[in-house]
Amino acid sequence: MSGEAPTRAAPGSWRSRLQAIRQGGRQMFGIPDFDRYLAHMRDRHPGAAVLSEREFHAMAIDRRYGAARPRCC
Repeated sequence: MSGEAPTRAAPGSWRSRLQAIRQGGRQMFGIPDFDRYLAHMRDRHPGAAVLSEREFHAMAIDRRYGAARPRCC
């Protein structure tokens, strides 16, 4: 699914509910959601360059565990 736009399910369908559950689970555990990122970029920033899935996850890991974050030890 590298660079492909996510498929949108019809509201109220079982597929839509399954996607919502999946997205909610990812948010609960802090897992970055590449499909959500693609939808956001398509809707809000149509002319901007889109990261590959690998770049997106690398950025998310750096954002979470990178040296720029304050550390306790």
